[in-house]
Amino acid sequence: MTTTLSATVTTDAERKPLMSGPALLMMNLGFFGVQFSFGLTQSAVNPLFLLIGASPEQLPILNLAGPVTGLIIQPLIGAISDRTWHPRWGRRRPFITAGALLCAVILFLFPFVGILWLAVVCFWLLDAGNNTSMEPYRAFISDRLPKSQLARGFLTQSMFTGAGAVLANLSLFLLEKVEPLQKTAGNGIPYWMYVCFMIGTFCILLTVLTAMARTKELVPSDEDLAEMRAAPKGLHHAVREIADAVRVMPVAMHKIGVVFLFQWYAMFIYWQFVAVSLGETVFGATPQEGGPAWEEAIGWSGLQNASYNFVTMVSALFLVGFARRIGAKRVHAVALGMAALSLVWLARIDNQFVALIPMIGLGIFWASAVGVPYLMVASMVPAKRTGVYMGILNMMIVVPMLIQTVTFGWIFEHLLDSKGSNAILLAGILLGIGAVAMLWVNPPDEADESPIVPLGSKRSITVYDRVVVGSDGTPTSLYAVDRAAEVAQAAQARLVVVTAYREESPSPAEAEPGVHQDLYGVGVARDALAKSVTGLTRERARYIDQRLVAGDPAQALLDAVGADPANLIVVGNRGLGASHGQLLGSVPAAVVKNAICDVLVVQTAALDEERMFSADDREAPAGDESS
Repeated sequence: MTTTLSATVTTDAERKPLMSGPALLMMNLGFFGVQFSFGLTQSAVNPLFLLIGASPEQLPILNLAGPVTGLIIQPLIGAISDRTWHPRWGRRRPFITAGALLCAVILFLFPFVGILWLAVVCFWLLDAGNNTSMEPYRAFISDRLPKSQLARGFLTQSMFTGAGAVLANLSLFLLEKVEPLQKTAGNGIPYWMYVCFMIGTFCILLTVLTAMARTKELVPSDEDLAEMRAAPKGLHHAVREIADAVRVMPVAMHKIGVVFLFQWYAMFIYWQFVAVSLGETVFGATPQEGGPAWEEAIGWSGLQNASYNFVTMVSALFLVGFARRIGAKRVHAVALGMAALSLVWLARIDNQFVALIPMIGLGIFWASAVGVPYLMVASMVPAKRTGVYMGILNMMIVVPMLIQTVTFGWIFEHLLDSKGSNAILLAGILLGIGAVAMLWVNPPDEADESPIVPLGSKRSITVYDRVVVGSDGTPTSLYAVDRAAEVAQAAQARLVVVTAYREESPSPAEAEPGVHQDLYGVGVARDALAKSVTGLTRERARYIDQRLVAGDPAQALLDAVGADPANLIVVGNRGLGASHGQLLGSVPAAVVKNAICDVLVVQTAALDEERMFSADDREAPAGDESS
């Protein structure tokens, strides 16, 4: 067994300390509560509108709250939070907590309203709270995690997102079956819906407050703090920041926006009309007629949504890996195509149990929709502007929704014969167009690709997922690290720099001149690792994992690779374990003998180290070839 320590270096934004598994789960816990609130918004609010007197053709315009609040609040909150820091409360946590508290209050009050206009006001306030929490929360993950853990962080977010939505929708389905709760209050709302909103109030308070209390934000560097203090304050400056970010945002974000136009218009249709469609095709009920059959359709629509969110929880485990291998462009296109076929089929199903099968395709799509685009954006934008870019990405979501709320009421009434099943059919067609649009989008140049989840451009090297290199801080090992960084960058692979050290004292033989000396003590090893990574930062390495390992250097490299033959180990023929006259040191020899993956042996024995690795040369600015 070897002991692995994470190197804690906070002076460089690209080298944040690694988080443990439990800490990462705790940080994402609040997404469960926030998504429970979103789940009720998607599944319960529209049926609630219909119960207190709204007509189906009014649903799109009544849902104007979501797009408008998302369009205004999320980018503004993101931009403001980018420039915020409080020694006690941090940067993102005040906004996440404030939004969650507003959501909790409105969730508690919502089922008590019996007037349509008052319900609409509550809906606006609920969406305002959701949007105040959501984008700072996503930026919080990006702030806190090193790039090597971003995929895991957003994967965990997707899992909690799916879990919250599953519980929200299951509560709608199960509580509707409880006979004592089937009675209706004076405002026309059944008591089981009251209980759903009370559960939502409890969930969002418990999960968000716990996550924010247990997870601390990284303290910005002195330079970052000075930049925040010097940044102009006020709403108009935040608006200017958003406009400037849009002007210079990566090309890949523009391409995502094209697909989002079809994707989110279609999903807004689905959320608004799935209960109406099931009522028509499965239960033989309409909102105008009401009655037990219509309430059963509402409850079953909750089960439908719970089903696809459960599939989201499971499929999120695999989608990021597929995106790394074949490109996010292809993964998201396939997911969109599956969702398109699923909704086209759902619009024609007349059996409630068969209607659950298309939720598999919709769930796979939803796992991609809530994870892959955010992961791509987080890995391609500057860390200091993560909040504003997450808000801009949400603008790309809410603008199609805004268009839908304004236009779809007329379309539903005049072109779709006021049938919910026709609305779901149109949503499927639009998702199919989105899938084609995703394939039509040209991938960026390799230099512009996301290093975490590529959009789909060709890579110079495609066979390696991880490049592992050892370093003890000596000139020859630094040269091997530099070569490993070049290979990792060409392959868009994760670069893992390993420094091994001994905990015991050196023997007299090891101290003799001409014999390589291992590193002794964690302090010396940490200094050697920091020296290696600092050099890589100057050479613009994409992203780096750092590992301090107590034990044998060769075994440390083999353990870092694991059992994956798609990795590469880079070693120098001298350096770690080579004495004078040897062509291959003991560590490279052991690695070559025991590795199950490719091993690249860098020729360092013939280097003129006095000339190539002098202190002056190592400190020379990048691009200076005068030395």
